[in-house]
Amino acid sequence: MPDGQPQRQKPQTPRPQRQVFPQPAGHHLAQVNLARAVDDLDQPAMAEFMAALNKVNGIAERSPGFVWRQDDPVADAAAKAILADPRETYTLSVWETADALEFFAWNTVHRRFMNNRHKWFVPPDRAFLAMWWIPAGTTTDFAEAMERLEYLRAHGPSERAFGWKNLAGTRAWQSEGAPPIPA
Repeated sequence: MPDGQPQRQKPQTPRPQRQVFPQPAGHHLAQVNLARAVDDLDQPAMAEFMAALNKVNGIAERSPGFVWRQDDPVADAAAKAILADPRETYTLSVWETADALEFFAWNTVHRRFMNNRHKWFVPPDRAFLAMWWIPAGTTTDFAEAMERLEYLRAHGPSERAFGWKNLAGTRAWQSEGAPPIPA
């Protein structure tokens, strides 16, 4: 210690409490995620990913807890018009519980594609995933999904839109290979 002065300790900033948004009774989990491909979807750089897409979607649809995914060509065309970038792609789905979605995402062939996403997709520089609770028996649409993702980007997690870290009990997303979650 210089000059015999006691060393001052920096005041510690309290770590913010993680917000958790539990599943309300009678609700399912909706989720949207966006990704920007490294090349046009019909180019060789994307061939392996595109060739596996139907298989991965089929596994999702047969997974316990799967409810619905956007696969209507008319709605998909409307979503692509909103995105305006032909390299942007999305997934919009509904699951009975967060555990069901987590199991599919991290315990099926889907995980292999998550671990290799750097081959096909540009690393995100902002939130690319949003989740929210919807009444069971309903679905959502891409316009609502984008509104919720934009809300999450602008305001952070809330009951309106949140991410994996705001769900009680889900931890697989923290494992090696999970995509970074931009703020």
